[in-house]
This record gives sequence, C-alpha cells and structure tokens, in this order.
Amino acid sequence: MIHRKLSTVVFGLTVAAILAGGAGTGALAKTKVRFMMWGPPDPYQPVIAAFEKTHPDIEVVAEPGPDFGPYLTKLQAEFAAGLAPDVFKVSGAFLSYLARTGALLDLQPYLERSQVNLNDYLPTGDIFRYRGHIYGMGDAFDFVGLLYNQDLFDQAGLAVPNANWTWENLRQAAAKLTVRSGDEVRRYGTYIYVAPEYYGHASWMNFFAQNGVRPLNAEKNRAAFNTPAGVETVQFMADFVQKDRSSPPIQQYFDSKWDFGQEKLAMDFSIFPNGFASLRQVAKFAWDVAPLPKGKQRAAVTNTVGFAINAQSRVKDAAWELLNFITTEGQKILAANQVILPVYKPAVPLFIRPNQRPYKLLEVLQESSAGLVDMQFTPTWNEWTAALGSQIADAVAGRKSAQAALAQAEEQVNKILAKEK
Repeated sequence: MIHRKLSTVVFGLTVAAILAGGAGTGALAKTKVRFMMWGPPDPYQPVIAAFEKTHPDIEVVAEPGPDFGPYLTKLQAEFAAGLAPDVFKVSGAFLSYLARTGALLDLQPYLERSQVNLNDYLPTGDIFRYRGHIYGMGDAFDFVGLLYNQDLFDQAGLAVPNANWTWENLRQAAAKLTVRSGDEVRRYGTYIYVAPEYYGHASWMNFFAQNGVRPLNAEKNRAAFNTPAGVETVQFMADFVQKDRSSPPIQQYFDSKWDFGQEKLAMDFSIFPNGFASLRQVAKFAWDVAPLPKGKQRAAVTNTVGFAINAQSRVKDAAWELLNFITTEGQKILAANQVILPVYKPAVPLFIRPNQRPYKLLEVLQESSAGLVDMQFTPTWNEWTAALGSQIADAVAGRKSAQAALAQAEEQVNKILAKEK
C-alpha cells in the first residue's frame, strides 16, 4: 500500500515537472532551427533575438559559414551527409543547381498559406525561381547604377547624369571627362567592365538588356544574344576602348589605380549599395548616383541574395516561420542597422539616410525598379557567362569583330546549356 502511494506521488511530481518544462525532454521542449549563411551571422543576431521573442517555442541555432567562395562546397557536403541546416543563405549563382538536385523546399504552399504578397518586395526576376517554382526569398537587395564625380562634371561644365540620359550622353561625357597628359592617361571617363571574371554583372548584362537583348531565351536553354541588336551592343562597348579611348584597355581592368574613390574615373558602373560606406570615408569630392543610361529601354541588373529551406528539414514549419520573419520584420531591423538594402518595400525607407551621400539613392532605386532584370541563372551559369564574357572581352579589346565574337560565343554557350538537359 505504501509502495503504491509512493509511485503515485512520484508519477504526479514527474508530470508536474514536465508540464513546467523543468525536467526530461518534455512536450514543451523548443523546436530548434539551424540557420547558416556565408560569413559570421553576427549582423543577424538582433533579428534572431526579435524572432525568438515573438516565437518563444522556437530556438534559432546560428552556425557561421565559410566565405562565399567555399560556401557551396560546404553546403553540398552537408546535404550529402544529411547534415544541412534548415534555413540557409542562397545566391542565384547556385540556387538553380540546388533546386535541380531536390535540395530546396518549394515555398509556394507556404507563401499561399501565409498570404504573402510578392508585390510587397522589390523585383528580383527569376533569381529565386526554378522551372516555375519558388525556392527562396530575397534578403539583401542590389542593383547596378551609375556613380559619378559631381566635382569633375562641374569643372567640365557638364550637367550631371540623370534619368533622361541615353547611351549617347554616356559616351560623349566619358570622352570629355577623360584626361591625358601626352601619352599618359591621368583619368578615364568611365570603365567598361568586360573581363570574364565579372560575369557581366556590371557590364554586358546591362547593356544587352538596355538594347532589348537577353543572353538566353525565355526557357533558358538556348543562347539568344547573337542578333543584330546583340552585335550593336558589343560594338557600342568596344567603341569606348578602341575609338574614344575613354575606358582603360582590357589588360588594365584589374589595375587598382583606376579607382573611382581616388578620382581616377569620372563615372563608374557600380553594384548599389556596395561601396557606399567606403566612399563616404575616402572620397574627398562630391559624388552621387544616377540610373544607368537608356539604350532602347531602361534596364539594370539585380543580383539579390536571399534564404532558402532544406527540403529534408524535419522542422519545415518552424523553418518557414523564421524565413518569413527574416524577409519581413527582420528586414526592418537589418535596414535600420544599415546591414542590407532590403527587398521588403516597407523596410526600404529605414535604410535611406537623406542627409548622407548618395543623396539620390531612393530616387534612382525608384527609377530603376521597373527595368530590373536578373542574370538568367541556370545550373551552368558560371560556365556559360565565362564563355560569353571571354568572347565579348576579345571584341572590346579589338582581337576579333563583334560579329565573330558572338557567333563563337553562341556555339560555346549552347554546348554548355545542353549539359543541363
């Protein structure tokens, strides 16, 4: 009788302890969500803290990742071992590759369940889509625009770049702002980034789009750049180097002396907002930003990065809660702390600092948004962009004609794309 009463008491105490969360692996144990990005997660700690405060049943385990270069290798190894994190940062450069292997969770059902309105986000094209499905949400927004040295324009008596600028305005200004002393160039008007290492991000991807050309067809399985408009685009770029000599020769493209911050360039095609913080520190001149000049139309590249969810995650619902928070309320925290230019539109004003350069950032973002294009990422994107970029570099350098360069590039790119089937 005594033993039976003792068992009842012990059982009752154990249940009470579990309900209080003070013993065992009770029912109220928190759901753990593993979170990884390239580099240290420190800037996201305030977001994680805010998320955990509003989701007390979820614990975020932040794991530092390697730098961007080896990041995909680490992810692949962890997926192969069944150890990949639940939520992790992704780039368009490898999202389609991971989606094709089945590594990423299709987010469409979660977007619908949470009634997410994609119009609340700045346009990112198909960066987070693969074959019609959404596998990621944007986090850190970027887009290509034109940096200009206002002092140099004023000294030359030229009006600064604006939303009405065309290719011809760009070319004329670059020629006038190039300064030589005999055979020595003291300053170039601009910089036509065509080395294959740039993957076209701040150069030919934009010029193609401005002239109504996309590198690939809509299905992204064939080259689409070898057209009269494509040839015209490459020749336009080549003229800056060969005819006007208002941009450095190809072999000098990685020479650090041609630095906008050191007044060695009057204009620079730049990935916004990268470099703004540094320019505020080093620039001893007035500078600001403008939209890219128009060709046949307004266009600029975005290469926004974001987050995805492991398709094999055992805590998918909790992982979605975290991803949804990062790309909404978390965006406001990150923007206010100047960590990122957010994709979430309600957070954008928190990033803008009206009293510091560039003063025209919001205006340029608004002007550029309607014409933003992605980089047509595919699983072999790094291969075909390198092949195309190499041929364009040869044409801009004068080693072959624009027609020959694009014809050879078309053959190479189609062979590379065929490997994706």
